[in-house]
Amino acid sequence: MSRSILITGASRGLGRACALDLARREGAHLHLLARDPAALEALAGEILAAGGRADIHIASVTDRAGLREAAARCGPLDGLVAAAGISGVTPVDADSDAFFDAILDTDLTGCWNTVRAFLPNLLGHPARIVLVSSVLGRFGVPGYGAYCAAKHGLLGLTKALALELLPKGIVVNAVAPGWVDTDMAQTGIRAMAAGFGVTEAEARARAEAAVPVGRFFQPEEITHGIAWLLDPANTMQVGQCLNLDGGVVQV
Repeated sequence: MSRSILITGASRGLGRACALDLARREGAHLHLLARDPAALEALAGEILAAGGRADIHIASVTDRAGLREAAARCGPLDGLVAAAGISGVTPVDADSDAFFDAILDTDLTGCWNTVRAFLPNLLGHPARIVLVSSVLGRFGVPGYGAYCAAKHGLLGLTKALALELLPKGIVVNAVAPGWVDTDMAQTGIRAMAAGFGVTEAEARARAEAAVPVGRFFQPEEITHGIAWLLDPANTMQVGQCLNLDGGVVQV
C-alpha cells in the first residue's frame, strides 16, 4: 500500500521536485499544499503520469485556519515535508521590518503551523516529518538576518519536536540544502550581483567557487536526502540535520 505524504511549498522548487521523486520512487499518494492552484494542477498530472496519486490543498502555511481545514480533508498521513519558504535580503539598517516578519512567519512559524495542524493526521501509526532548513541555518550571511534566523530556528524546532514526538511514533529530522538551482536561488544571485556590482554570471561564479564540489545542485539531487529521512528503513536518525550542500559545512 502506497504511503500518504504531505508536502508544503509543493508548487515549485524543492517541494515540487520532492513530490515527483516520491511518486516515481514508491507510487506515493501526495498531498500537495501551496497557494498556486494552476501549478498544483499541473503537478498533479505529472504525479499521476509518474505512478503516484495527488490531492491538492490550496493554503498558505501562515494561515492556521486554512491549514486546519486542509488537514480535515486530508486523512491519515505517513509523512510530512515542510518545504514552503521565502528568502531575500533584510539589511538591519534598511526598511526591512515587514519583509523580516514575512520571512519568519513563512519559514519558521509556518513549519510550526503545519506540524500543529497536521499532527492529528500523523498520530496512530509510525510517521516521518522532515523540515527543510538551509546551509544558512549553519552560519550567518550579511544582510540575510531574517533568513538565517528562520533557518537556524528550524534546527532548534527540529530537535525539540524530535524528542517530543518520538514517544508518539513520529520521527522528526531536517535537511540543510546549499545552493539549489531554483527560483529562490536566482533571486539570491540577483541580490548578490547588485550588492557586489557585478553581473549575475559573475555572482553565480563566486557562489559556486565557495562550494567545494564547485557547482549548484538540481532540486532532484536534494530529494534523495529527503527520501532517506522519510524512509522507515532509516531507524537511527532522530532530531538530526542532514547537510546537502556539497561540502560547505563539514561535520
